[in-house]
Amino acid sequence: MPISGFRQILPGLALAAALLVAGCGVKPSQLEPPASADPADVRDPDLEKAPPPDGEKPDRPFVLDGLLM
Repeated sequence: MPISGFRQILPGLALAAALLVAGCGVKPSQLEPPASADPADVRDPDLEKAPPPDGEKPDRPFVLDGLLM
């Protein structure tokens, strides 16, 4: 029983459609602050963090953090 030409092309078309839809969206960038935020309170993420208050542990990066960003 031979497979028709359309049935041979259908999986390729489905894959192409899935990849096309997966590429849609907004390019990830920095988060925007809420409209109600005070501009003085908004911090540039590229600047170094302030040292933690006394009694708190400093934030140490984890080896796999790069995979989550």
